[in-house]
Amino acid sequence: MPMRSQKRTGPRRYRFFTMLFISYLLMCMVPVFLLTHVFYAKAREQVIGTSTQLIELLAVQLATSLETYIAQVSNSSLTIYSDYALIDYLGRETSYSSYERIRLNLLLHRQLSTFMTQLPNLQGVAILSESGLVYNNGFMPDMAHDAAFWDKWKRQIRAANGQLVIVPTHSQIYLPSGTVVGVFSAGRLIQDIEGRHAGILLFELSPDKLVAHSGQGGGASIPYRKRMMIETPERALIYDSSLEAAAFVPEIPAPELPGGEWMLGTDRSGKLGVTVAVPMEDLEKQIVSYRNLALIIAASMACAIAGISMLLSYQISRPINRLIRHMRRVEDGRYTPIPEEGLNVELGALTRTYNLMVLKIKNLIEDVYLAQIKQNQAKFMALQNQINPHWLYNTLESIRMQAYLSQAPDVAAMIKTLGRMFQLTLSQRDRTNLVADELEYIQVYVHLQNIRFENRFHLSVQLPEALKQTPIMKLTFQPIVENCITHGFIDPDREYIIRIEGELLQEAGIIRIADNGGGMDGEQLERVRRQLGYADRMSAGEEDSLGLRNIQERLQLHYGYEYGLSVASVLYEGTEVTIRFPIPKGDNDV
Repeated sequence: MPMRSQKRTGPRRYRFFTMLFISYLLMCMVPVFLLTHVFYAKAREQVIGTSTQLIELLAVQLATSLETYIAQVSNSSLTIYSDYALIDYLGRETSYSSYERIRLNLLLHRQLSTFMTQLPNLQGVAILSESGLVYNNGFMPDMAHDAAFWDKWKRQIRAANGQLVIVPTHSQIYLPSGTVVGVFSAGRLIQDIEGRHAGILLFELSPDKLVAHSGQGGGASIPYRKRMMIETPERALIYDSSLEAAAFVPEIPAPELPGGEWMLGTDRSGKLGVTVAVPMEDLEKQIVSYRNLALIIAASMACAIAGISMLLSYQISRPINRLIRHMRRVEDGRYTPIPEEGLNVELGALTRTYNLMVLKIKNLIEDVYLAQIKQNQAKFMALQNQINPHWLYNTLESIRMQAYLSQAPDVAAMIKTLGRMFQLTLSQRDRTNLVADELEYIQVYVHLQNIRFENRFHLSVQLPEALKQTPIMKLTFQPIVENCITHGFIDPDREYIIRIEGELLQEAGIIRIADNGGGMDGEQLERVRRQLGYADRMSAGEEDSLGLRNIQERLQLHYGYEYGLSVASVLYEGTEVTIRFPIPKGDNDV
């Protein structure tokens, strides 16, 4: 009986896992496919709705921008009515003297230049006098070549009784870039106070430049191809982005686009009507991409759900196998705990007990290791404290006396100064290092350099007494002053000044070390600043500012990253290094 029961256990367990897998798969996949269908329908609706709103908004924006510019043209054209002398002159030029004609012609051309300045998108502006004379600035259409066209529109401008009239595209011009653009006109009748027709004011405009000026020429507003058309109130085409400028025919009617093939946005509320159209095939491509994305998501989720269902059986044996693996790791000396998430009560209790045991073993080993490290450090410090610097002072003093007896006073002075530097560096181990100590060290160092370089360096110190008594890290000033002498002072025929100034703020001390040496150019300064900004990541081979980087890293490690060095320099004028360090609230042993 036990043998039969054991034989039936495997198939029963297999059928249970199979039924669980199929049930879980069906339970999860049905909602997934329903959600995929809803996602596709919503995405299609959203693409069409959003695209329609964008196209209509783009048409309104373009129409508003064009209407604003046409209103500027209209308002600017009205300014000519304020000059009664010019209006009286137009059409009666022959009745004026030569001197008056010259003066008034200059005023006319000045007015035309004013129009060109006020309206930067103009291609040209002209005044057609009733006497047949033409005054223009910039582009002027060839009216004689198409006399019938212009006779018709001149009559319409006169009939408008002073209102601005839009003349459809009639000419093409070449821009300096070699591009061909179309030109249309905006005309207004000029009348005097008595209603006499004095002439016609004609503005020449490029629809391509107006579209580009409105910010809609680049096509970045909607992610589809778009076709933009501009037309007059009489439905005469002014601009069509799908046509070349050379293909325009004067007074060609604006085409009617079928709604089934194009998604349209129109605005005909102003003097210029605007139509923006997007091919439906572009929208269909976007919709198809959403459909493909939905299918990919559904297929991915199906694969994931199938994998999760298969993993259900694996979840039974996985915790035990994981516990065995971690026990073997303990045998190899790797004390890693086991994650307790997803375990049942029994396996969770066993895992927590194992983790507690591993943690205790790990802590015991770490305690022994840290104790050994501290013992070694104590031995090292004991040996270091046994070093007595007096033998070094005595040795240098013996060398100095020998140099003095050998009638080499300069060498003796240098050795004396060097001994003082060693004394300042190796002493003071039991007390706080102050800014005053750094200044004394720098004074000795500069004195040593002056012996070497025949008193070329002058040290100027201007620090408040309170700042001098402020703690600071050892050997902070010397590498900076050494940089001044090594890299900044390159001319052997002049004297150099090293200034040390500073101030004591509420939370920090500021010390500036400046020189009047050769300075750095912008590239060198930027490289030094970049190295200071990443002082802890620089490789050992970068020698440009090793001393400054060393100080920066020490200051930031000791005080924090809000403190450190900053560098300013002007080529041929000098360099200034600013040190920022904290002011301790109590007694700090720096």
